[in-house]
Formats: sequence, structure tokens, C-alpha cells
Amino acid sequence: MAGQTRGERNLNPGNIERSLANKWQGRLSDADYRNTTEYRQNGARFEVFLAVEWGIRALAVLLIAYQDRHGLRTISSIINRWAPPGENASSAYVDHVARLTGFGPDAVLDLHGYAHLAPLVRAIVTHENGRCVYSQATLDDGLFRAGVKPPGKVVSSRAANAAKTAAIAGGGSIALVGTVTDGLQTAAPGIPIIRDIAALPWWLLLAGGAAATIAIIVWLALRRK
Repeated sequence: MAGQTRGERNLNPGNIERSLANKWQGRLSDADYRNTTEYRQNGARFEVFLAVEWGIRALAVLLIAYQDRHGLRTISSIINRWAPPGENASSAYVDHVARLTGFGPDAVLDLHGYAHLAPLVRAIVTHENGRCVYSQATLDDGLFRAGVKPPGKVVSSRAANAAKTAAIAGGGSIALVGTVTDGLQTAAPGIPIIRDIAALPWWLLLAGGAAATIAIIVWLALRRK
């Protein structure tokens, strides 16, 4: 589409380079990749995803890995690895991201937390593309796929909605848990779901258990008739 940046066209708004070492979830297969403009005209440097949510997820996963594997928790250290000074105007990149997020270049961030990760992802997307054309809902969908979501909010991910539909059609909740967990593909799949359940009020959990028990008793009574 005319007017799109490379990151937007590739559904890779962080401009993550394609690497055999990173088999990103949602990336194009090698065969499909060879049919892209990125491969034919631009040197096949950057990754191409099936949907922008997967590109946002990959960006978020990389940032979390910077913290967990390399101990990088400031905008300055993160951007200097993301866009090394030898290839980029890293100091200008750091200043721009700091201004967009409102965090100081050397402020310590927690990239497992939505409050820090979400504005950082948006800022990097904005700098890489000169703009951010994605709604917060789309960005949140990508973050959810990386295992991070807004605290206290109901999950609105496309993956979660598809899972809910499958669960309703199947008449149970097993499909829901399985599909959502698979959609996350985090280092510890299922943790966000467990955290949500544990955060529910005790009385709601008790009521749910009681309702399930009553349903089983009624079902057994009907079978005896």
C-alpha cells in the first residue's frame, strides 16, 4: 500500500531483523517470505509477520529478554542494544523514546509490567516508523500475546476471543484455556491465566465451586431417572 513505511508493510513495526535463530510465532514461512517485497527488493533484511499483532509481540518479547537475559532496564541501555551506535543515531533515538514515554533515559524500568512496557513499545514503533498508526487495543493485543496485559482489564485479544468462541462451540472451558495458552507462547505459558484466577475474590471462587457442585448433583439425579 502506497505511503506505508517498511515496518508497517512488513507488519513488523519494530523493524526486527530476520534471523534463522528466531523462529518467531506468526512469522511468514520461508516459502512465503520469498514472495514478499522485503525479500525481492530490500535485501531480505527484516522479518515479515502474518499480522501486526505478532510483530508487536516479537518486539515486546525482545524487550523482556533484554531485561531478563542481559539486565538492560533503562531506555539508554535498551536502545543502545536495539539500535547500536555504530549503525544508528542512538543518542537521538534515546532522547526521542525518553520524551515519548516520559521516563528518564536512566530510569529503571520493569519490562514485565504493562505500565513500563506499553509506552516503551509504542515509542519504539513511533521512532522506527515516524508515527504509530496502531490503536492502543492493537498494541495491547500484541502485548497480551507476549504475556503482558493491562492490570484489572478483561482480556480483549483476538486470540482470546477466538478461544472463547471455540469454548462456547465445544460446550466447555478446556478449549478456552488451551487456545489462549498456546496463543501466548511465552517462556512460561499459562502464567498470566493463573495470575488472573488467583486474583479473583475468594467469595467468587467459592460461589463458582458451589455452582459446579450443584450442577453435578443435578446431572447425577437426572441420570438416575
